[in-house]
Amino acid sequence: MISAVTRLTSRIPIAGACLFFIAFATARAVRVPLTYDEAATYLRYISTDFLSVFNFSVANNHFANSLLTKLSSLVFGDSELALRLPTLIAYCMYMFFCLLILRELKHRVIACAGFLLLNLNPYVLDYFALSRGYGLSLAFLMGTLFFLFRFLAQLRTSADSRHLFSALMFACGAAMANFTLLNVFLGVFGVGLVALIVANAFTSVPPGTRTLDRPPRKSRRHSVPWLPLVAAIFTALVLSQDIALSEKLFEPVTVDLVGLNDAELDTVRVARFDIRGRALPLLRQAGAPVWRLDRRTHFAGLRIEMPAAAADKVELIEVTIGSRRFWHDRRRDAGWIIRDAGASRIFESGPALSLPRSRMPAYRPIMNWAGDARYVACVATYTAFALAALAALAILLKAAGALAGHLNLLSGDQWRALASGALWCAALAGPPLYLLRRNAELYYGGNGEFIEDTYYSLIHSSFYGRTYHPDQNQIVFVAIIATVAVFSVVFYVSVRRRLASVLPAVSLLAIIVIASVSVVAQRSLFQTPYLLGRSGLFFIPLYVLFVTFLCETIAELGHAGKVFATSILMVVLSFSIYHFMVTANLKETLDWPDDAGTKAMMEDLGQIIAAEHRPRVVLGVDWFYSAVAAYYADTQKAAIIDIVVVPTPSDFMYLREGQAEGITVLKRYPVAGSMLARPGTTR
Repeated sequence: MISAVTRLTSRIPIAGACLFFIAFATARAVRVPLTYDEAATYLRYISTDFLSVFNFSVANNHFANSLLTKLSSLVFGDSELALRLPTLIAYCMYMFFCLLILRELKHRVIACAGFLLLNLNPYVLDYFALSRGYGLSLAFLMGTLFFLFRFLAQLRTSADSRHLFSALMFACGAAMANFTLLNVFLGVFGVGLVALIVANAFTSVPPGTRTLDRPPRKSRRHSVPWLPLVAAIFTALVLSQDIALSEKLFEPVTVDLVGLNDAELDTVRVARFDIRGRALPLLRQAGAPVWRLDRRTHFAGLRIEMPAAAADKVELIEVTIGSRRFWHDRRRDAGWIIRDAGASRIFESGPALSLPRSRMPAYRPIMNWAGDARYVACVATYTAFALAALAALAILLKAAGALAGHLNLLSGDQWRALASGALWCAALAGPPLYLLRRNAELYYGGNGEFIEDTYYSLIHSSFYGRTYHPDQNQIVFVAIIATVAVFSVVFYVSVRRRLASVLPAVSLLAIIVIASVSVVAQRSLFQTPYLLGRSGLFFIPLYVLFVTFLCETIAELGHAGKVFATSILMVVLSFSIYHFMVTANLKETLDWPDDAGTKAMMEDLGQIIAAEHRPRVVLGVDWFYSAVAAYYADTQKAAIIDIVVVPTPSDFMYLREGQAEGITVLKRYPVAGSMLARPGTTR
């Protein structure tokens, strides 16, 4: 009866805390304006065709989040809440696994304190209310740890490694939400491998003789080979969206002008538009009136600009795309759109100046498309190469498993769980990472020192802009080192009494260490930057859980240990609650404060447009406002608002405070430090 009352009194506050945190995250999802990265994701992957979620030309695609957000958008629309709904659901999943992990602790006060600490960090909470992959990756991380602890708990009595495979699959899911979680996957793989080897070393049954109950041969014979099937489909979809898959997909393009002398030709500017709308200049061939690129690439359009006087002398514009020629002269029009801009005349290619367009939505804008048949052949060829690489990895893993079995380190079933998890992760993360690496998109992070860039940036971000002490970052880092030192002593004492009680903390510390070493190794081998701020967000819940399990282990040493551990947690929890109270807001995020005013600005601009009865206006913005402004312009119902980047001429301007002169300020947005203005006299 007493134990039942104790459980009830501990569950009621936790249930209340869960409801509070979910309500707070939901309120932020509704009230906080969309951020730059969220808007860029919407414009690139959500508002376009479905296959665009498999496009990894830039690092903005957090695949699992992009896919779920796309599905949410199709069902619920494009509001901020609809776009952020997958992350809110992920937050529920995060809390669910937190509770499952912590319910195994004997000391309810420590468990409750650990749960609150896992949810009180304002920087972590930011990402459970944003349409990014960081929150989703933390939810999968908690699932990973839950199954890893289940595996460790039954390791002494059973050779079953299915929980380890589940942990690796959740870690793979975390990596597909945010590729930096691959470092965690390596940590879980390493912990699982060492745990199996150590457990086998203390058993009387040789690992090579262990087997699990397997399904009957008949059912196994007819099972679907899911790994190669999923790998083939996923790889083909990823490669199908890669515009740089092969130069063979595009025909060469040359532009030839007839009728101008060398001096007049020097005044001509020829540019190509790429698929993202950027104008990139073509170089003139020495001594010839010809412009071309030395390599094959895609053309979404052409633009020729020259003085109007020179344009009147042009006898012929000849564009050659592959083997087809398009002529333009005074008698024939090859589909050019011609307009004057001051003293210049501009020729822009129209829809008719093109080879047959692709049936694929992603490539339909390309005018020099070599044909869908060639495209399908290229995708099939490169998919086959990727599958061959995966097969080679499978052979290497099988050989390693055979060696481990021969040395009586692991049984076949134990190694199969590790190898299968590694193959699934390689099949899903390999092709996207290859493209991101090839496109030099793995650039976000720090280029200084690992401790400073990764650990200190996380500590600084966790303070969320608040300063309690000038050396607070250093103080917290010293405290972290101190907890590791305390754990060393506790481990030495506990391992001689009861090893099982200290295993979760050992595993968490090992994952943190392996992930850290992995980041440093990647920097040395591939020159990738160190994790910085949000890209290393997973270290925060890992460390909080480590401290929680450390306190649980200390509490099991006796009454004095229980008092000490509980007291420390209560002090940390009290500060965390106070810190949450002074930093909680429904207006902005730490990493994107500039976007806090864009939504309000667009609403104010809509009212101005309605009052002036203008159906269409041009809004000039600084580039860092452009994505969010474009999102709200896309959802604007009152009028059409075209977004351009300053200094392009515009009807209205949205700029950083105090940035420009010669404008009339209409309204200021103090939180974002920005202003809405008209071109004109400063006020």
